Amino acid sequence: MVLLLFVSVSTPVWEQVYFLKAFANNGEIRWGIWGECAKAAGASGWTCSKATLGYPLTLNPLGLDVNFGTGVLENFTKVQVLHPVAGGLALIALIWGALGVALASRGCTILMSLTAFIGLLAALVALAIDLALWIIVKNRLHDRGYPADLGNALWITVGACAALILGTCTAACGSCGRFATGRMGGEKY
Repeated sequence: MVLLLFVSVSTPVWEQVYFLKAFANNGEIRWGIWGECAKAAGASGWTCSKATLGYPLTLNPLGLDVNFGTGVLENFTKVQVLHPVAGGLALIALIWGALGVALASRGCTILMSLTAFIGLLAALVALAIDLALWIIVKNRLHDRGYPADLGNALWITVGACAALILGTCTAACGSCGRFATGRMGGEKY
């Protein structure tokens, strides 16, 4: 959940977490879920776009009129909203798990398992889209002579998927466990 939160506040909200960075015109540009941040040659700080869902993939912030994204790739930037959705589902699973422990309720732990599984599916779809989108964009940049590197947000998403796999399996095993009832559950006779 925390890892997906980090990715959800990626560039331009937090320019240190990004999916792809490219170098052009002696400057650097970084792309995240909500937009891009650019640092022109000789500039001391980052100039970031307004945070929005779905944005064009261009090098315009660095003073170059290069548009390497098609409509399909721009639509992929809209689908990246799955990161916060998966993080929200992981939070809901955590709440169901806490309720399951507090109430010794099998129903809550089953809901935790289902919510964690749906969150895992959302995170895996988001990771697959990330890989497809950003590797295509990286290759298009390389084809035009601009060096580009994949960013840390991809690796954070991989870690979040691994944690959700572990959490989903643990939740599923926990929902099948023995729940104390009667005298073992603390009832007084």
